[in-house]
Amino acid sequence: MSGFGVLPSLYVRGLHNGNEPGITDAMPSRDNETRRIRDPVHGLIVFGGSGDGERDETDRIAWRLLDTREFQRLRRIRQLGFSDLVFPGATHSRLAHSVGVYHTARRLADVISRHEDKPAPERERVALLAALLHDIGHGPFSHAFESVGAAAERVSHEDWSVRIVGGDTEVNEVLQKMDNSLPDRICALLTEEEPKDIYTAIVSSQFDADRLDYVQRDRKAAGVEFGHVDRDWLFDCLEVGRVTIGDDRPYEAQCLYLGPKGVDVAVEYLEARFRLYRMVYTHKTTRAAEKMLEVVLNTAAKDLEDDELADRDPVLRYLTSRSSNLEKYLDLDDSAVWATLASLEKHSHPRISKLAKRLRDRDLYKCIDVGSHDEPGRNLYRRALRRWNSLPIDGRDDFLFDDFSVTSYRWYEFSDASALNKVLVKTDIDMPEPTDIADVSPLVRELGGTYRYWRVYAPDMDAATRFWNLLGEDRA
Repeated sequence: MSGFGVLPSLYVRGLHNGNEPGITDAMPSRDNETRRIRDPVHGLIVFGGSGDGERDETDRIAWRLLDTREFQRLRRIRQLGFSDLVFPGATHSRLAHSVGVYHTARRLADVISRHEDKPAPERERVALLAALLHDIGHGPFSHAFESVGAAAERVSHEDWSVRIVGGDTEVNEVLQKMDNSLPDRICALLTEEEPKDIYTAIVSSQFDADRLDYVQRDRKAAGVEFGHVDRDWLFDCLEVGRVTIGDDRPYEAQCLYLGPKGVDVAVEYLEARFRLYRMVYTHKTTRAAEKMLEVVLNTAAKDLEDDELADRDPVLRYLTSRSSNLEKYLDLDDSAVWATLASLEKHSHPRISKLAKRLRDRDLYKCIDVGSHDEPGRNLYRRALRRWNSLPIDGRDDFLFDDFSVTSYRWYEFSDASALNKVLVKTDIDMPEPTDIADVSPLVRELGGTYRYWRVYAPDMDAATRFWNLLGEDRA
């Protein structure tokens, strides 16, 4: 990530080329310095120098966290995995995204501070550092890698984040030096399924710092023209209010909401996220590569468990382990997976070798979009799957099946604290309480709900045509 910092901070470990011996000693860093990062989405991100002692201290902790081994690993993990196979510019890292999330979280916290009678610097600090560390547990190729592993227990990236923050790591050491209760408090926030208050909503909600960053960062990197959101206007329209929650014992909870002038830009934000899922994140070519990676690594983990390659290759060593090991996991990044694929391409196992070569050469499987021909209640995908499995056809295992769903905007009741997950708005300044944006926007109602995808991936167009013809009248 070039341009990281100015003068002495430029040479923070891991952020320069690492070949200048003695530079760090020659230019020692000072904890009270202001640090700067130039970001393609947010412009200049400044750490420190705000004049608020508590916030500047949080920034200093954040800067030390950036320099840890575990955080630097995120430089070697792309935010969008295989998406650069379709959108060549989408090569940005999870480190860049995480820094953007921290900056966005600070802006949300600033809105809260402006409206708070009693500032809560400790709650703010936990929320900001949790925002910075929310992706620390991601593995190579992110979500695709989570479904891989024959022997090892499969652990979600959220659980890995907790293990890194709470374990024997440099991240934990930095946090402990500030406050030995800080790791546990951050872990507790990272494991919250629903926001419990206005500060946890900064980290996890439908209007959190994570989404506010990636919607703009990912669209910019992918080069798509849709989805621009006026962030400055969005934040200027943000207010702090109260919303009544609960049926039996109702109570008022503090919340962030958008005033009347911010409703349209909030709709634009939700529409942008919807379109990113439809056109970028779930692109058929990206999903083909992900499914191929899952198959080649799962097959290798199962069939090569006793192979000598599994002893020396860090990816296979992790996948064939009988238990998940943090140290082994931290050895993994995108480069390690590509190196594994290079080794597997030369392996004698025919299926593994073929899939590894095709992935490296971008010779990807062809998509049959069964779902686009389905109708409610017809269940064409499952009927096709049953028919396919009943036929004695060579090469059946070469076909990959993909069944997944995406929820663009989820509705929550006001009966419990999950209501803080909503995007809350006031269409009139005289409204007593904010309401769900889905209650006032027909477009958001249209975007809401779950979208199901049913796809089949075939090795080539001839095989895809053969499968398609087998569906016969079912696809009519």
